[in-house]
Amino acid sequence: MKTEDGKLQAMIFDVQSFSTHDGPGIRTNVFFKGCTLRCPWCANPESQKGTPQLLYTKMKCVGCMFCAKVCPHGAVTAVTDPEEIAKYGHVRHDRSKCDKCTTHECVSACFQEALSVAGELMTVDDVMAKIDRDSVVYGAKGGVTVSGGDPLLHPDFLEELLRRCHEKAYSVVLESELCVPTENLERVMPYISLYYTDCKVIDPEAHKRIMGASNDVILKNLRLIGERCPERMVLRTPIIPGYTDSDENIDGIAKFAAECHFPTMNILPYHKLGVTKHERLGSTYLLPDVQPPSDARMRELADIIESHGVKCIIN
Repeated sequence: MKTEDGKLQAMIFDVQSFSTHDGPGIRTNVFFKGCTLRCPWCANPESQKGTPQLLYTKMKCVGCMFCAKVCPHGAVTAVTDPEEIAKYGHVRHDRSKCDKCTTHECVSACFQEALSVAGELMTVDDVMAKIDRDSVVYGAKGGVTVSGGDPLLHPDFLEELLRRCHEKAYSVVLESELCVPTENLERVMPYISLYYTDCKVIDPEAHKRIMGASNDVILKNLRLIGERCPERMVLRTPIIPGYTDSDENIDGIAKFAAECHFPTMNILPYHKLGVTKHERLGSTYLLPDVQPPSDARMRELADIIESHGVKCIIN
């Protein structure tokens, strides 16, 4: 996607400064919209679609209905029942209409800041301006993390962005599901300092059933990284009870990691940080009854991984 004057654009839903969680040191995290997978436990559901989406924070809404007055699509209706207000807030949105809106006049009309939009088109210059501003705190370890969604769904934009980061000697961490054409990955490999990639389910049929897409290309891309630069890979597996936490699944992933010569795996205990985001999007969280695994269970899974000679870090 390009502007009228030919500048590359991508749909970005956040640029976080001074992050210390997604890579070494202090980093700028650039979050791209659009993802091939549909993981039921997704903590960033606003990243899945490649288009802007309305976010509604019911606790901030006072029911003034200014949003309804300016909405050109008639997408906003008042909620009057007290129980419904407690559950949904003072208004309901017809998301089929909101998702097609290009102006989102309701956001600027909301003085309570209960409404916002996840996703805006940004140029490489726009993103680099934020990165350059933050670069004074990077030091020897910090840098840029590109995440999502999946940044590799924007190959032209990403290649240009990372080339410019490379020219300024900013280290780059790529967080990607790798469920993309291999050529998308190959284009940016010269610029990547570290890869963070999930391997959630090793069985291809189970992967497609749970995530909505085959893992064939994911495993192919992981093998490519294993052939070229295995020391740069941190393979991650979220431990979701009933979905990814079986001994067989973890053993299969660890065996694959060892075959690829990946030195480290991270296992990440399930959390419910995505629940409020689903609420703000007006979508349904699919795993309301799933509970995090115990510390003892996480240690058992780590032992399985380390039996294959792969270091395991429990995050």
